[in-house]
Formats: sequence, structure tokens, C-alpha cells
Amino acid sequence: MEEKILKQIGLAMQQSITQELVGYNKPLSLLTQKVVTANEDALYTLINKEFSTLINSVDFKEQLKLALNTKLAKTVVARMGGDVEKRVNELKNDPTIKARLTIAINDVLG
Repeated sequence: MEEKILKQIGLAMQQSITQELVGYNKPLSLLTQKVVTANEDALYTLINKEFSTLINSVDFKEQLKLALNTKLAKTVVARMGGDVEKRVNELKNDPTIKARLTIAINDVLG
């Protein structure tokens, strides 16, 4: 129990110190803003270079393509709503399709 209390006191003190130093209009917050402003051009150049490198990389293009395709597929399926489900149910109830599926399953299972 004593360990829990000490741990909570430590966390509370850490939060208080952090809040006092880096909260809105606090010393480190203001100092950090000054440093960023003083190095604005260098930071811009660095960030711009890294973004360009990232955007032109093959891996980024592949990941972006995958993310866009996934999102697009989900959007299309969502907009289709019950149309897909309706068609699946029609196919499930079609005796010809059921027979073909049974034959296909038997062929796979051997």
C-alpha cells in the first residue's frame, strides 16, 4: 500500500513539474518557441527534404496505394449497402449454384 502511495505522489509531482515547465505560456514552452523561430529556415529545409524523400520512395508509394485501395474498397462496399448481401442471398438460394458449390467442395476435398 505504501509503495502505491509513493508511486502516486511521484506521478503527481512529475505531472506538476511538467505542467509548470511546458504548459501554455510556461518557461520551456516559450523557450522552445524562440528556438524553433530562430531555426525556422533550417527546420523548414530539413522537413521539406525528408518529406520529399518520403514521398518519392517506392515503399511510401506502395503503402499509399494500398491504403487508398483499402479505403476505396470499404467506401464502395459501404455505399453498395445491402446490394451485395442481397445478391449473395440470391446466390445462396439458387439450386444450381448450390449444386456447383457442392461439386467444387467435393472436388477439393477429394
